[in-house]
Amino acid sequence: MRRAPFQVIPPVWLICIGAVVLVILNAWTGMARLSEQVMQGDNDDLMRLVVIRDWLAGQNWFDHQQYRVLPPEGISLHWSRYIDAGIAAILVPASWFLPQGEAELLAMTVWPVLLACLMILLTALGTARLFGTAAAVGAVVMALTWRKFVVEFAPGRIDHHNMQILCATAVFFLAVLPGRPRLYGALAGVAAAFSFAIGLEMLPVLLLIWAMVTLRWVFGGGMAGRWLAAFALAIGLAAPLLMAGQVPARDWGLRHCDVLATPLLSLLAVGATASLLPLLPRRWLPGWPARLAALTVVAGLGLALAWPLLGPCLAGPYADVTPEARRIIDSQITEARSVPDLLRDKAPMVIRSLLPVVLTLAMALVVGWRMRARLSPDQRFALTLALVVAGVGMGFALTQIRAANLMAPVVPLLAGVVVGAFAGLPRDSRLRAPAAVMLLLSMPLTIEAGIVQFLRLTAPPAVAGGGTAAGPDPAECRNPESMAEIAALPPSTVFSGTNLGTAIIAYTPHSATSAPYHRSDAAFLNGSGAFTGEAELRAAVAASGAAYLALCRNGAMENGLPYARKLLTGDLPPWLVATDYPQQQVILLEVDKAALAGPAEAAP
Repeated sequence: MRRAPFQVIPPVWLICIGAVVLVILNAWTGMARLSEQVMQGDNDDLMRLVVIRDWLAGQNWFDHQQYRVLPPEGISLHWSRYIDAGIAAILVPASWFLPQGEAELLAMTVWPVLLACLMILLTALGTARLFGTAAAVGAVVMALTWRKFVVEFAPGRIDHHNMQILCATAVFFLAVLPGRPRLYGALAGVAAAFSFAIGLEMLPVLLLIWAMVTLRWVFGGGMAGRWLAAFALAIGLAAPLLMAGQVPARDWGLRHCDVLATPLLSLLAVGATASLLPLLPRRWLPGWPARLAALTVVAGLGLALAWPLLGPCLAGPYADVTPEARRIIDSQITEARSVPDLLRDKAPMVIRSLLPVVLTLAMALVVGWRMRARLSPDQRFALTLALVVAGVGMGFALTQIRAANLMAPVVPLLAGVVVGAFAGLPRDSRLRAPAAVMLLLSMPLTIEAGIVQFLRLTAPPAVAGGGTAAGPDPAECRNPESMAEIAALPPSTVFSGTNLGTAIIAYTPHSATSAPYHRSDAAFLNGSGAFTGEAELRAAVAASGAAYLALCRNGAMENGLPYARKLLTGDLPPWLVATDYPQQQVILLEVDKAALAGPAEAAP
């Protein structure tokens, strides 16, 4: 008897197909709102769009300056051209058939959706192979509903974080799946190198996975050694090639701590050399003490030799940032703030991002302990590695919320393990009912529903003119009306707060003076610190060469700083002059260059 068509498709593929269809449908139904969401969304997505436009308009592949922020020198973005190329591969063909604006929106939809679909396939297939179909269902549900995934893989997200999560997830599964260690190790090495080439945010997780596989070889030998050797050779070849592919030859020797450069290459060289120890004859390293000793000696010598390059980078990517700019980063850049700090004013965001992980991690610990005797060595290693990565990621996330990305490669698998264990409980088990309740309460959708209901009950009343009684409109002039008002100015450099800076270069012909990127202290300080007093603003405007100043009437920064509020009321210094351009959303002031160059008036 012939089987029905769907019976010949493995269940895990049905899960993948269903999840991919949901992702595509979600993107399709949101297309009508995408333009507004992008305009009001993350600065990095807008800046990526501007960077791609500039490159397609003729800017050199190896030139990473953004010349329309603090012209004419511009600011360094140190972003990867490989992401630009991937998005442009969608944008350029689309522009042959669509107007440029629509082609850009299509590319900003297709790119993250493509990455989301790859993430679903990788997560579902990897989890199913390790823990079964029921676990794959749990992993996919977590991936589709956890806020971290929903945000990072949403249409419009063309920043590099989603690609980094995808690469780290690939490295994780390639490190834990059984079979073909040489192939998996080589693929993992290339994926890790590519992740480093587009950014170093996932560095702790990738080094942790590498270290855990190394320990597996030290204490177990066998297949882990073959994986390590292949990984070492692949990353040792791919990393310098990928760096050379987007960095001009004259800069290959520069010491940068925030990109793939000589410091990280030296660290990778040390790790790769130590990871080649499994190639030595087995009789030379007969047991774990010998393997551990050899590894310690090689790694220690390598780190000592590399210390002149590595040492200065221990202070982190913000080592060269001024204390004033660092305070702005820590207090005003949401993704750089700590969890205790965010709980004061953005508690719902923290709860959405971390509570499902905390509950899933706790349940996975319990499940892993209870099932430890029934797990195979590969399952045990996969679960242990996932728990360690999640724990370390949670620790980093408590200090900077953006580090929640470090947990993204493993959280779906942990959720899958919990669901798989629940599916394996006998129907008459006393644990089944409480386990079902815990699963229900830990689901991101349940937590989201609770937050929405809480916010609805505690929301302040609406007030005339938009916004609420609690504060200004959250859109903060990131809308077509405001951009049209600013665009009406003669082509020039416009001084503004950070929230308007990136939007100005994305939606108007003007240049801007502020952008939240740590390689430019001035761009950081112009966006907020300059508005703390007249002396600070005068110095910043003079240094920037701006011809106009734009203030958002409902902006959080403008309404949050006393001197900025003073400007909103029309109390202007002599070197700022009101203009007669239409300005319903924004206040547009002209800089009187002669008065600005003259002596400052003494404060009354």
